[in-house]
Parts: sequence; C-alpha cells; structure tokens
Amino acid sequence: MVRSAVLNRSQENEFKDVINKFFDNKLKSALKKPNNPLEVGNNIAMILKKSDKEVVKIVAPRAVRKWASLETRAKWQKILADPRMLMELRLIGKSIANTMRPLAGNKFTLWIAKILNTYLEDARLPLKAITKGKIKTVLNKSFLVKIRGQKQARDYKPDIDIILVRSDLNDKPVAIISTKTTSRERMTQTISWSRFLKSSPMKKLKIYLVIAWDVFEDGANKERAQELDGVYVCNKEVNEYGKIKRFSKIGQELKRLCH
Repeated sequence: MVRSAVLNRSQENEFKDVINKFFDNKLKSALKKPNNPLEVGNNIAMILKKSDKEVVKIVAPRAVRKWASLETRAKWQKILADPRMLMELRLIGKSIANTMRPLAGNKFTLWIAKILNTYLEDARLPLKAITKGKIKTVLNKSFLVKIRGQKQARDYKPDIDIILVRSDLNDKPVAIISTKTTSRERMTQTISWSRFLKSSPMKKLKIYLVIAWDVFEDGANKERAQELDGVYVCNKEVNEYGKIKRFSKIGQELKRLCH
C-alpha cells in the first residue's frame, strides 16, 4: 500500500492550527458563561464527547489525503464491497485514532490549567498553575534519587502535568497535579509517587489526580484513591466517595494551599 499524498510541513502546521483553534474556542465558549470557572471542569467530559463529530470532520479529510489512493477517493460509498478500500479504511481509522488520542490528553491538561488559573485570578488566590518552564525542570530532577552501591539513580518522578506554585512565596511549588482522561493507567503509579513523597524531604508537596471520564464505580479503585491528597473528576456522573470529588470542589483545596 502506497500513500497517495504526503502532507508538507505547511499543510501539517495548518492542520495543527485548525485543530488547536477548535479546542481553544470550545474552552473559551464554556468560560464565557457566568458560572464559577471550576464548574466548567465538571463538564469537560461532556464537552469532549459532544466535540467528537466535529473533530472527526476536521481529522478525517487529512487522514484520507494521507492514506486513500487517488483512484479510490470517488468510491468511498462503495467501501463495504471493496476489499482494497476496506484496507484503506483501516489505515485511515488508525491515523484518526493516533491523531485524536494525544490531542485529547494534551488538550485536557491545558484546559485544566486554564480553568484553574481563571478561577485563581477571579478568587485572588496567590497560586498559579504552570505546565512548563524552569520550575518544572528543577522539580523533575529532584525526583532522581541516588542509591548507594548503584550506578544509576532511581527515578521516582511522577507525571508532572501541572504544578501549583505560590506566587507570594517566589513561586514555591506546593502541589503536583497529574491529569489523565482515564484512571486506568495512572492510579497505581500516582499512589506510588505519593508514598515516596511522604517519606522524602518533599513530604509537604501535595499530589492530586484530575480525571476526565471515570465515574469510579469500581470499589477497589475507590479505596486506592483515598491514599492521595485528592482525586477530582470532570464528570458530573462521578460517584463521590471520600477524596474522590467533582472537579469544582478542588476550589476548597486550593484555598487550603494558601494558608
């Protein structure tokens, strides 16, 4: 199978601009409503879900241009009867999936940071949510621990997606937020990082988990989550239990970090 076209850098950049603008506009629209910005967080799962059809309309043409042969482009309506087109459809589907998966994860982190900073500014709290920069680099290095008798340092670094810093204390880090669209891959890891922190010089640093989809019906995960400083879910259907709460309730924790 040979690609019918290879998109040049300009075309790829144009696609990235379009998809980024789409997601940015979705968040801007949600934040314009006269509600507490944190309430927007409760609805992220629904916003993402409702965006699926529109995102596919943006992503699919790019996938077709990359994978569909010139002679088959006019035959898509006959796809079910054409074995070759079925193979192309699989490749197109794979391309769409590979494009949308990281988009959802990366944008989710940026959305959470934007919502938090909007809330923090409105509430006039001396906190900032940052996703990159020197502070993040330094914090990453602090999780490398040298073990006596071993050449390589052991890496205890969590997925530091967002760092909460005290703007009134020279941007001192006070919490780490790990973001994920689902808890499946992240729950056990985050608990391990939390345990390490409690026995380290950084034991005052809080670790929170922010998740998009999960409603926590599973009893085992609900109990595991209680080891963390907080698990905040961007889904109104979440079964709140102990430290598992709707995203909007993170405001109470943010206020505590300022005292």
